[in-house]
Amino acid sequence: MEKIMRKTKRNRISAIFLTLAMVLWCMAGVMGVLIAKAADTGSLTLWCVKDDDIVSNMHWQIYRVGHRVTDDYIFEGDFAGYRATLGDKTKPMLEWDTDTVATAGETLKVFSIVDKIDPRADGYTNSSGAVTFDGLENGLYLVWGDILKVGDTTYIPSAIFFEMRGDDASVLNAYPKIVLRTLSTESYNYSVRKVWENDEDQPWNRAVSITVERYRDNKYYDEIELSENNEWTFEWEDSDDHNWFVNEKVIPENYTVSYKDNHTQYLIINTYDSSSSSSKTDIQTTVTTDGNWTDTQTTTVNTTADNNTHTSTGISTALNSTATHTSTNSSNSTNSNNTTANNNTTPKSSTRTTNTQTTSIQTTVTEEKVPQTGQLWWPVPGLAVGGMLFFGMGLRITKKDDEE
Repeated sequence: MEKIMRKTKRNRISAIFLTLAMVLWCMAGVMGVLIAKAADTGSLTLWCVKDDDIVSNMHWQIYRVGHRVTDDYIFEGDFAGYRATLGDKTKPMLEWDTDTVATAGETLKVFSIVDKIDPRADGYTNSSGAVTFDGLENGLYLVWGDILKVGDTTYIPSAIFFEMRGDDASVLNAYPKIVLRTLSTESYNYSVRKVWENDEDQPWNRAVSITVERYRDNKYYDEIELSENNEWTFEWEDSDDHNWFVNEKVIPENYTVSYKDNHTQYLIINTYDSSSSSSKTDIQTTVTTDGNWTDTQTTTVNTTADNNTHTSTGISTALNSTATHTSTNSSNSTNSNNTTANNNTTPKSSTRTTNTQTTSIQTTVTEEKVPQTGQLWWPVPGLAVGGMLFFGMGLRITKKDDEE
């Protein structure tokens, strides 16, 4: 009887050892899969720092926008079907000029707000001004931050459009451009202007008019119409404690759209992009800040089909970063059909200087390879060896019972 009890006890111990062995092997397998998957993803860290001014508690959200297919970029998911103006899609995004990348980011930001697209993830900058998004597979991403008000200072961050690519995991560090603006209750001019690009030899493709939605503080405000009748321009007045952006409601057929602004003046650019031609459009703006809201934009369009270069000049965009001006009423802003904004503010005629600064750190993305030290893998062989030991002990006990 005692011998039977000892054998039963050893059988139980053997079963425990064998079970532990199976558990450890399963853990090793699962951990190996997770580590292998993590090795194919990367991360993005945003650093919101200007000299000694650390911008903490700024809310950021990240979106997966699309992916690369051979020599093309494809928008996907909630962004599928959008027609934003991009750079040369046959080249990696890191080879695009910074202005093209920045403009594409701001344009996609408008889409995400207007269509209320849910972000992939979100987070707040910490006490060091940093926030990290990880687990990013290869593809196109958009990240943008909410405007942050601290006291009488407003921090306005730029959107970032970037590509995660590479066989190994990548660590990306981005330094958003941030505008610092001191709030004022005075009223001054806002404006929106429509520009057509890359269709100088076939202007008949242009729409007769377009409908533009205005958003104030990321909320829909009203609609206006731009056409030849108002020289594709509209102006209004409001205090600078609000933040505006515009959205072209329906993009004309065979055109893409991009948006530029300096937070008071907004430019809607429709670029002709027929499927029958291959073209690259580089839009570069040269701004002269002289206190009189004047500047000149030079637009160069490189057509890859015939290697011809077309240059158009004299497009007045008035996109200057530091404003010293006299606020005056505009005939456009008194249009009886589009004066909703003007009824909400009291226009003033005054001369003032807006204390506006632009960070010297531009929106740049740097890439580093994750060190392949093997440190993440060390538990896997340990679990496997432990499983083998328990399995061997279980077999030994079972063999001893058989001999008895």
